[in-house]
Amino acid sequence: MLKEYLFNQKSNFTCWHSNIPGVQICNFVLCQAERNASVSIPVCGEKLHFEVLFCLKGRLVIETFSHDSCAVEAPGAFLLSDSTRLCNCLCSGDLRGIFVSVDAVSAKESLRAICASLGIELNTKAVRDRMAANGYITMSGTPWIRAFFEIMKLLPDDARERYCVFKSVELLYLLCYNTATDELKCENRVISREMVKIRNYMQEHLSEKITIQLLCRKFLVSSTFLKENFRRTYGMPVHTWLVQQRIKRAEELLCTTQMPIQEIAQAVGYESISQFHTVFKEYYEMTPGQYRKMSETAVLRPFWQ
Repeated sequence: MLKEYLFNQKSNFTCWHSNIPGVQICNFVLCQAERNASVSIPVCGEKLHFEVLFCLKGRLVIETFSHDSCAVEAPGAFLLSDSTRLCNCLCSGDLRGIFVSVDAVSAKESLRAICASLGIELNTKAVRDRMAANGYITMSGTPWIRAFFEIMKLLPDDARERYCVFKSVELLYLLCYNTATDELKCENRVISREMVKIRNYMQEHLSEKITIQLLCRKFLVSSTFLKENFRRTYGMPVHTWLVQQRIKRAEELLCTTQMPIQEIAQAVGYESISQFHTVFKEYYEMTPGQYRKMSETAVLRPFWQ
């Protein structure tokens, strides 16, 4: 998935190497005009491939068909073995990292040689079995991740890519035996489901007053847990996400109905028409009334799309 996307990025900031048969390494920096905007990555991939992203900057957000979602942000790692379970993948415009793609068939001898030199045995089937639930694992804040990024700071640029290949093999090896990764995966899944519930609740109650305190009481979570994990999952604070959804819904009502603007403001949670005008103008650079007139002859897009 990431391999196909990065391969099509014709940029001086995307550098590929393939000195090891079956293994490709990409040192990349995405330079999108809107760094805080979400960049869509097509969900695709090949069987018997492993992808490892060591995230040095920015954020990657993924969502499965079962409505689980998760994010990896710097410093963190993302390991993918099966993209068929994913329905959506987004990244921030400033995403930067070192990406390692392993073709399990073509790299078989290479992996065997590396493992032999380390005195270990790698069972790729066991890795796939451990990742069978969602086809991916994200890692952040673990002792392994902290140690990895601390060492990365000490390495010269020309040694970082080789180090990432070595650590990718080590990560695959750990997945064969280390139950800590299973605990991390289970924890991430529980958090993701909780964030999806909170997101869906806000989406269904845009006309109501929604606060952090209300959400915490309703879903029995702390404000710190909600703020940190919502941002990690969806790439933005709760309030920012809520405002975007309200303005997006208002735009739909302006274009598809003849509702008075006062009623539209109330339908998306604004009691004050002046506040609604102010927020709407921040996103579309015109008032709701002007937008409605313009929509009759043109289709406009908000800046976050």
